[in-house]
Amino acid sequence: MRLTILHTSDLHANLHPWNYFTGIPAEHGLAKLATLIKRVRAASEDPVLLIDSGDTIQGSPLGTYYAQVERVSPHPLAHALNALGYDAFTPGNHDFNFGLQVLQDFIGDLRCPVLCANILRQNGDPLFQPYLIRELAGVRVGLLGLTTPRIDTWERPDYIAGLRFAPLLETARHYLSLLRPQVDVLILILHSGPNQLPPLRTPEHWHNPDRSGWCSNKSLAGENELLALAELDGIDVILSGHTHQTIAGLGGSQALVVQPGYWGSHLSQVSLELERQGSRWQILGKSAQLLSAEGIPPDPELLALTEPYHQATLRYIRQPIGQARSAYSGGLAARLGANPLAELLHQAQLQAVREAGFPAELSLVNICSSAGLSAGPISLQDAYSLTVYDNTLCVLEITGDILRRALEQTAGYFRQLDPNHLPADPAAVVAPEARGYTFDLYHGIDYCFDLTRPVGKRLVTLQFRGQPVEPAQTFRLAINHYRAGGGGGYSMFQEAQTLWISADSIRDFLVYYIHTHSPIQPIYSPNWRLIPDLAKIYFPDCLGRPREHLLVG
Repeated sequence: MRLTILHTSDLHANLHPWNYFTGIPAEHGLAKLATLIKRVRAASEDPVLLIDSGDTIQGSPLGTYYAQVERVSPHPLAHALNALGYDAFTPGNHDFNFGLQVLQDFIGDLRCPVLCANILRQNGDPLFQPYLIRELAGVRVGLLGLTTPRIDTWERPDYIAGLRFAPLLETARHYLSLLRPQVDVLILILHSGPNQLPPLRTPEHWHNPDRSGWCSNKSLAGENELLALAELDGIDVILSGHTHQTIAGLGGSQALVVQPGYWGSHLSQVSLELERQGSRWQILGKSAQLLSAEGIPPDPELLALTEPYHQATLRYIRQPIGQARSAYSGGLAARLGANPLAELLHQAQLQAVREAGFPAELSLVNICSSAGLSAGPISLQDAYSLTVYDNTLCVLEITGDILRRALEQTAGYFRQLDPNHLPADPAAVVAPEARGYTFDLYHGIDYCFDLTRPVGKRLVTLQFRGQPVEPAQTFRLAINHYRAGGGGGYSMFQEAQTLWISADSIRDFLVYYIHTHSPIQPIYSPNWRLIPDLAKIYFPDCLGRPREHLLVG
């Protein structure tokens, strides 16, 4: 008998093959995966399970619209998952981004079991059903759900009030001892990824059992425990997510591990060959593959079902909110030096915290997408393209010591460079393991990174109002709640005192700023630079007009 398991993860509210941030068709989305799901089911005479491992309702304007503008039942994502006949769902950290009530409403609309063993009420009882045992053609299949416990670090306290999040390994060992004797096959549905990465992230490189050349992904302690969980005796398959990797088998692990990318880019397909031996079924062979959505036509039934949600989202994001006098460059060009796009984000944050009664001297932002702004009308879609994540805004009180450590962490985004032998491709100056969302840009301080130096020793200038920053000096910092909680490997911010957390998202503050300051002009304060000056070398025409400013050092 062959048991097939199909798996999605990190859909981030992407139903249609459409990129709401760029306004063009896309090669991802659940509608494309629906075609693959139906093909596999039609070709199989044996049981097929369909499972999702979280980060499902947040991440696109559709998710935001149906959480914050128009609450409907069923939730669009629940409507789609129900139509496809999902067998189980485990929530991810971003499913809490709109608050517990929005998540519970979505779960209430789902027709499949919601499994998660390590989200607990204060009395220790699981918030959701920890596990499920299904009998399929005589085979007893155990499904155990777990999610990254660092939700308590990233999420707004009022969004997770009354909950605690147990460690992954401890919880897995407990339920393994209960489940394994009762089942023939044990599947772990896991919203967590690996804490180490191979030099190249293609599926074949995950097969190499030699991990000596792997590097840390700079996750928080306990956030990503996939590698350790895969070594536990008793787990046959791990359906993982969270880190947006494409994994179809992990070399040297006990369990068969898969992860299908993100936004509906891939569908995991696991095949288990089973044979009855006495009173139990034994696994004779395991295999996995990732089915790409690229070039796959969307399923017409799911498209028709979700078309009203798609059209409502398009109307929502095409609303005009203001004008730009000139263009703002985004992407890598906006990470290589002080620039107008970062300044726009800083000013939106600083205005928000000032109006909330918690004015800050410093601001921290990320350039998380390749999008900028064109000269002319600015739509809601344009603003949303600059702020991909539904982060809220915080004010922290930090010390100069915390600030210095955070800046050194940020400088690790780049490779160590030889100024006499710079690569022709500007993307090659970025470290292989680096991600855009881990590079922070600051307003309110003057600083300089020397990229000819090794990681950890690159900060050569750090001043506040013309004076060197002292370790015990304190500052108020406007910062997104993900980074404030230590996300992206910035654990030093957990040492800071939280003074204020917004109820609205940074995206909302940006929209309000653009609307109230239109037409906006791309100017900036040249308060930081790199050695060598990569912005002038690679993107000399993207800098815009600087304000009067002197960078010391």
